[in-house]
Amino acid sequence: MNLFVEPGHPDARAPLLPVMARALAAMGAEVVIAAGDDNLIRARRGDDPGDRPFVVVAAGLPNLVHEFVHAIQAGRLADDHGFDYGLIPLDLRAQEQRALLWEELACSVLSCAYAPAGGDVDAWFKEQVEIQGVFYGVSEGAEFAALVDATRAAHPAELPATVEAAYRAVAQALRAAGAAGAEAEPPQYLTFEALWARYRQQLPASSLASG
Repeated sequence: MNLFVEPGHPDARAPLLPVMARALAAMGAEVVIAAGDDNLIRARRGDDPGDRPFVVVAAGLPNLVHEFVHAIQAGRLADDHGFDYGLIPLDLRAQEQRALLWEELACSVLSCAYAPAGGDVDAWFKEQVEIQGVFYGVSEGAEFAALVDATRAAHPAELPATVEAAYRAVAQALRAAGAAGAEAEPPQYLTFEALWARYRQQLPASSLASG
């Protein structure tokens, strides 16, 4: 088995964990779950367990789902998803760079749908989206929210299509890894629009006018 979970981890018995691990094994990755660890995909190092070429490291199941969705969207494994840090700040006028934003938001939605951290969907969604501003040269919170809203308004069909495609691809990958029936589907189907609306309500009132 390519799944290595630290002793006593609260997600150790989560049914979704071994299924996702099998799916990632088929792509060439070991999975390491350790509270407080990084959340990333990287080429294996000499001290890593197993012998597959990549390792997916996650602090828990919600974080693993986020990384898993990235891998499924890309259709391959690569160090930190193959992201080119030289592109920062990303230019959302460019379709291929805009797609990176939609993919990240889709990961956030599906991670909430499949495994909300601590059971708090809105807190977990907020945690995920508020680390994104740095990639676009804006601050977290209201400034990033305004950027997302302006980009959605300019390209209204792109994000919904990305989220829907991610739901389909993840369910398909889980079924291929042995998930039976409903196990491949999220416990709750969440939309970006609903999560985002609740997130925007938490922001300062002055920022809501830009959404």
